[in-house]
Amino acid sequence: MRFVIVGGGLAGITAARTLRASDAGAEIRVVEAEPVSYYLRPGLIEVLAGRKTLAEITPFPRAWFEHKRILYRSGLAAVELDVAGHRVTLASGEKVAYDRLLLSCGAAAAQPELPGVAREGVFTLRSAADVERIRTRAHGERVAAVIGGGWLGIEVARALHDLGLAVTVLERGRWLLHRQLDREGAEVLTALLAHQGVQVRVGVECAAILGREGVTAVRLASGEELAVGLVVISTGIQPRTALAAAAGLATNQGVIVDDHLATSAPDVYAAGDGAEWRGQIYGIIPAAREQGEVAARNMLEPRSVRYAGTTRSNTLRVGGVDLVCLGETQPQGGARRELRAADHERGRYVKLVLGADGELVGAILLGAADIAPRVEELAQAGVPVEEELAQLLGRLS
Repeated sequence: MRFVIVGGGLAGITAARTLRASDAGAEIRVVEAEPVSYYLRPGLIEVLAGRKTLAEITPFPRAWFEHKRILYRSGLAAVELDVAGHRVTLASGEKVAYDRLLLSCGAAAAQPELPGVAREGVFTLRSAADVERIRTRAHGERVAAVIGGGWLGIEVARALHDLGLAVTVLERGRWLLHRQLDREGAEVLTALLAHQGVQVRVGVECAAILGREGVTAVRLASGEELAVGLVVISTGIQPRTALAAAAGLATNQGVIVDDHLATSAPDVYAAGDGAEWRGQIYGIIPAAREQGEVAARNMLEPRSVRYAGTTRSNTLRVGGVDLVCLGETQPQGGARRELRAADHERGRYVKLVLGADGELVGAILLGAADIAPRVEELAQAGVPVEEELAQLLGRLS
């Protein structure tokens, strides 16, 4: 059996490992457009901050792929998919035949339509090359702005601060992480960031990035101008669907897949940040890992395993303080109830969301690392746990 995986990120590598573990004789090829070996993408923040090197977040050397008999080819993009002929054409012109194919092309950084966005000194962070470009620019600058107050934007701001820059996060929403945090939790997080030297401005709209050759300022919709020499845009992701769409596969925001992660084309599957399942694109590490494994198992034996979705979970470390958001953190009426505990001075905030039967369906844990492991276990249980949750909250007071 010939398996071809387009995209060597977490979903693709997970799939390749699953395929090899289950089929010792299969031919497995991974084609990756980036010129470097597979690395742990979340670790790019550590590389940006100078705390780690790229080699330290690269878990598998080339020799590992050779030992596993996985043909891993980097720096070579797939440019055309022939569904009828079961072939993928590479940028080199080479045509690679497959019996089953996985599209794990991932996503690019979203780029807003903003005047000046193409100026020198404006970056997104999605790859190892992006990190090197940002670090090179940062060495000659003192002030930076990060446009976007999501998970990545906050982490980038912290990393730039660690490099010695004065950093301001500009968020158009009413508070940071407005899809995961509530207002009070965001206020505690914003205070923590300010205490650590990262300023946050919310409810602001960026109108333009100014400068002649390089960046000199960001102009807000109010007319105010902030003098900066470096801008990082972190406003979400754009799933890579061009290869699939050109081949006639069903796409929407991402490549549409069913519960087996199969696309609309025979023998073609999709997983990771570029896959859209039941209208959702997760864009988180746990989903990429789970989808990569499920897709591989179905590539081995079609329709053998169903993907049931991934519990949304994100973790952020702000100067030694952990923030964990999992499940449904923003209940919209119904039978949902909340348990809360807050200590603004100590930078602690906990919200636990209960379902109709007292089961834990969501949680915000800021500065509560001592109870986080147990809360995560209870979230997986799916049974009434209100009494134990109340005891855990009591330990925080």
